[in-house]
Amino acid sequence: MSGANEAAPVRCATLREIAEAAGGEWREEGAVEAADGSLAYALPAQATAEVLDYLRPLARVVTPPRAWARLPAARVFGTGVVLSADGTALARDVAEDFGKPSDAHWLLGYGEMRAPVALAGVTAVAAVNRGAGYCHWLLEELPRLLALPVGGEADNIIAHAAGDFAREAWAARCGRETLVVARRASHFSCAPLLVPGLAAEAGWPTPTAVRRVREFAERLGRDADARAVADAVGERVYVSRAKAARRRVGEEDALWRELEARGFARVFFEDLSWAAQIAVARRARVMVGAHGAGLANTLFCAPGARVVELVNRGYFNPVFWRLAALGGLDYRPLVTEASDEGDPIREERARNREDVAVDLAAMRAALAG
Repeated sequence: MSGANEAAPVRCATLREIAEAAGGEWREEGAVEAADGSLAYALPAQATAEVLDYLRPLARVVTPPRAWARLPAARVFGTGVVLSADGTALARDVAEDFGKPSDAHWLLGYGEMRAPVALAGVTAVAAVNRGAGYCHWLLEELPRLLALPVGGEADNIIAHAAGDFAREAWAARCGRETLVVARRASHFSCAPLLVPGLAAEAGWPTPTAVRRVREFAERLGRDADARAVADAVGERVYVSRAKAARRRVGEEDALWRELEARGFARVFFEDLSWAAQIAVARRARVMVGAHGAGLANTLFCAPGARVVELVNRGYFNPVFWRLAALGGLDYRPLVTEASDEGDPIREERARNREDVAVDLAAMRAALAG
């Protein structure tokens, strides 16, 4: 590989445009969910009027159609960004960059691209932006990986393997394909490249994506060692973020005294195998936790399980409400109180590191009702 930098892409395009310009194949297989592509999330039955007013405009989305492309030659940069073979065009509709419009992406004009490494054989890409983190991997990347047939056409699959969860999943998939690990600065040339569309967009889980993951994880969660961990934890789970670098619970000791007295077990999901995380969530009847990756495991909770999410009103990301709605869970958000000057509920990315204060009286009500 040459040490010289490559020219960065200069424009955004759609995957279809890149495929057609290259003489490749493009398939569109209809809407992922409803015939018109719409998807609605039920509002929580137990929430304040203020929370409902915030969530109501966020309760419906039009999902993109299922799509698939085969490019005779293309490149993949970093965490799954698909580029044309000459590297000038970026497939923006399968390369999320949060908060930016469709004609912008952080990679445009990037000055540190190294020459690509050629991959032999047929390559498929499953990696997504931020797929090294558990929540984005579970809700976005793993469903995309599972859309690829096991032992199908691909010789290589570009995906993340940053955590034990990803390695456990890859081992369970048992394909003949070689895992090519996606890293921020990796750059590959592929001839040909298979590109499945995004299985779910960030923050908008779909029933199809959730079903794929639940079915895939069924056997893992019933592993004897994993079930032993779940049995030791029990049905009332407090997902602690005390070891996290951000969004911890202020005065967690006081909260824990309340929860421990009510029969909860404190769990650090990051310390468990993925199989054990699945088993713990599947057995839980009540799960309490601050907004964070651990609550992504509510995907595995049984219908009717109660989820109490502790939320900072300056950063209320609705992904776990939507996930709970798809799973038929009893979702109860506890939002920090507003200041005297007024502090509307919103999703302000600059505030996503703030700790969460808990109203213990509100917590008792959420657990008692």
